[in-house]
Amino acid sequence: MDRIKNILKSENYVLLKKYILLSVLAYLYIFIFLYVLVVFFYLNKTLSFIIVYASWYIILYTLQLKYLFKKKHDNNKVVRFYGTLLFFYLCANILYNLGIYFQIHYLISTLLTITILMPFRFIISKRFVFKD
Repeated sequence: MDRIKNILKSENYVLLKKYILLSVLAYLYIFIFLYVLVVFFYLNKTLSFIIVYASWYIILYTLQLKYLFKKKHDNNKVVRFYGTLLFFYLCANILYNLGIYFQIHYLISTLLTITILMPFRFIISKRFVFKD
């Protein structure tokens, strides 16, 4: 119960709201460009998913570092960020492709992947990646 109260403290609550806002913007980007690549450019759904996520992750470090966690850059943060990013990227691809395997629509599979991984990414980012 104390952990829940700690998360709801104003500092953490504001951070969580910013994380959710950044995530909503990210997933709008992901859904829009995934749709564009699949529908208008006729790219393979899995390849489109990989391209869209990879392109978003390129700018995510700076956004989280400066806007979200307001930390200074150092090499350890970069290594931790890209290490956890690789882990979550692999998890996202596995979950997404499981959805495709079970014939779930690719956009719904993407939404399920996001819903499952987002809370874990926030906790790992706050407690491990961007800690000083």
